[in-house]
Amino acid sequence: MFTHRAAVAALGLPLLAALVLAPERLFAIGVTIVIALGAAEFIRVIPSRPSPTSIIASGAFAALLAMTLRTFYVPPWTLIGLVAVTAFAVTLLAWPDPSQLTADGAWWLGGVLYVGVLGAHWLMLRNLDGGQRWVIVLLATTFATDTGAYAVGKLFGRHILWRSISPSKTWEGFVGGMTLGGIAVLAMSAALGVSRPLPWLALLAVVLPFAGIAGDLLESAIKRRMGVKDMSRLLPGHGGLLDRLDSLLVVG
Repeated sequence: MFTHRAAVAALGLPLLAALVLAPERLFAIGVTIVIALGAAEFIRVIPSRPSPTSIIASGAFAALLAMTLRTFYVPPWTLIGLVAVTAFAVTLLAWPDPSQLTADGAWWLGGVLYVGVLGAHWLMLRNLDGGQRWVIVLLATTFATDTGAYAVGKLFGRHILWRSISPSKTWEGFVGGMTLGGIAVLAMSAALGVSRPLPWLALLAVVLPFAGIAGDLLESAIKRRMGVKDMSRLLPGHGGLLDRLDSLLVVG
């Protein structure tokens, strides 16, 4: 297991670095491909097990949605998409009878919006002035949050954070993730010369790590409703593509 995880990391980290440092158009192409694969992976494991045509269509629609938002940058549509994703997430977390959440159309639309709308924000972020530096800050923050939550949870975890969603995550891990993630926001912003008022950076030091943890929990809730452990076996030792992107989607 460790060998597989190390091999994926050894291959994936240089590719990620190359993508982040690439010109904006190449970054957009690479992220859009990831969005398409992520949406297709999501639809592939919904409870009804849809046809290959539906799986391919989901990837195409999510990619088209993301690139449209990047090209036109229409805030109202972004807001509508975020509201829809939030409604989808709340339904998954709060619906009393998960067996009723098996309609193909609802899962398909939810999956396309979940990956397409949230993923599009990485494209829009990269288009901002200083966007490349912000992408690095967000990546470092997400990785630091995951690392802090995992390490502190393993060493000191005693109190379960949300048993019905993810019984392995603890409050101690939550504190560790929030702490290390917050430090990463402030440290990376200073190191890269990201210019923002201190109150904004302090707010981001709280919000971004929390978003990373929330994204992890949301993905766990989705998989529980689907009845799967991992989205796929694409990345040996890690699970599927979305199993690695869960926190990044919400942080973006």
